[in-house]
Amino acid sequence: MAHDIAAVLFDIGGVLVALDGVPTLSRLLGVAPDHDALHARWLASPAVVAHETGVIDAPTFAARVVSDLRLPVAAEAFLQDFCNWPTGLLPGAIELLGDIPDRYQVAALSNSCAVHWEKIRSMGLTDRLDKTFLSHEIDALKPSVKAFRTALEGLGLSPSRVLFLDDGARNVEAAAQLGMHAFVVRGPAQARCVLSRYGIVAPSAPPR
Repeated sequence: MAHDIAAVLFDIGGVLVALDGVPTLSRLLGVAPDHDALHARWLASPAVVAHETGVIDAPTFAARVVSDLRLPVAAEAFLQDFCNWPTGLLPGAIELLGDIPDRYQVAALSNSCAVHWEKIRSMGLTDRLDKTFLSHEIDALKPSVKAFRTALEGLGLSPSRVLFLDDGARNVEAAAQLGMHAFVVRGPAQARCVLSRYGIVAPSAPPR
């Protein structure tokens, strides 16, 4: 596929890192584990927005989100569980990042928070990323235009030169409206399929 891509911009959770957020919220709310529906409900909480843009600390967030979403759990117990939502790298994540040629910028745009990012950093993922744009550091959440514009400015590229991969349909739609090449992917295998169609990586990881 002919293209002028100069950067690959990844979401983190659900694309490169496993998260327990959807199953946990599904259980607490007593609803089906529908990713996009739960994501929309999550971002409808003022506490979530404030926490993931760095406005409030984790204990304050836990108390408020339990109230916002009417969760049947104590704030302290929710926070303990929430801190452990990032459970580890998804299989093939490091290999995929390592297979992207050096001529491409490799970056992440993630709705995150300080406690989750510290755990993700310990997984060794950040060593493979040239730049990170984290909601709690840039004061903007996907799918806002501000979040995507901040990433584009940091990359120094126009939207048409960026390939964006996310597990959330609303985020992908917002990126596409700005002119990015944007795709919904769940996990490194699906991400590799998209990157291989652009000729950026091989369809399967080479033997190590």
